[in-house]
Amino acid sequence: MNESFNLRRAFTALAAASVLGGCSVLRTPPPPTPDTSYAQGMQAYQNRRYGRAAELLNQFVTATGSDERLKPALMAMARSHMETGDYVTAGAEFLRVATEFPSDPEAVEARFGLCDAYHRLSPKPQLDQDYTVAAISYCESFAGLYPAEATAQQATGWVGQMREKLATKSYQNGFFYFRRGLYDAGIVYFNEVLEQHPRSTVAPAALLRLVESYHRMGYREEEAAARQRLQAEYPQSAEARTAPPAAPAPAAAAAPAGT
Repeated sequence: MNESFNLRRAFTALAAASVLGGCSVLRTPPPPTPDTSYAQGMQAYQNRRYGRAAELLNQFVTATGSDERLKPALMAMARSHMETGDYVTAGAEFLRVATEFPSDPEAVEARFGLCDAYHRLSPKPQLDQDYTVAAISYCESFAGLYPAEATAQQATGWVGQMREKLATKSYQNGFFYFRRGLYDAGIVYFNEVLEQHPRSTVAPAALLRLVESYHRMGYREEEAAARQRLQAEYPQSAEARTAPPAAPAPAAAAAPAGT
């Protein structure tokens, strides 16, 4: 009997130890402190674990207020988001650095990063161009503020490419209406190309479509003016050589007999 009792006591003790051990395994670890988040986040960034770095540094930035480590944390977080392709969030972090630390050296990189992030967000011409418009604004601002920076030339080049994209978008909109015979609507977009993007590669084509639109609508004066402009402003273009000839002027009515 004593042996059976001792066995039961041993089994109970073993079960209790097992339960207590299991509780220790399932116990939730305490949340990381801001110091821990910063240290581990910067280490992850150095190790190119950009997704983890962004997560940890966001914890630090969210938890901290006025801290001398805020700026490097924001910059590392923005760069990490660029590496993972989250350009919207990267742009937001770069903008925060540029806004909160405008006179610091990091502001130069932050403003270029903002330009770069939105340039990467700029979609194909047939899609909505809100990101393109924002990118042009940020890139022109950067190039204007820091013309001596080596990246200013790159930003200016991107502006030219994106303006070409906007011109193509307007031309495609106009051609959409043109080929359906909705010439009035098409003319609005072709004129938009000429007014906003006269140096774009599609400007001669826009003028040619104006010539053709006015010709089909029977607007002879407008047709002649558009043809003259095409030949004067883009004389070497293929469009100037292929524009339809002017319609002959209507014959004068014969004078009544006996006058």
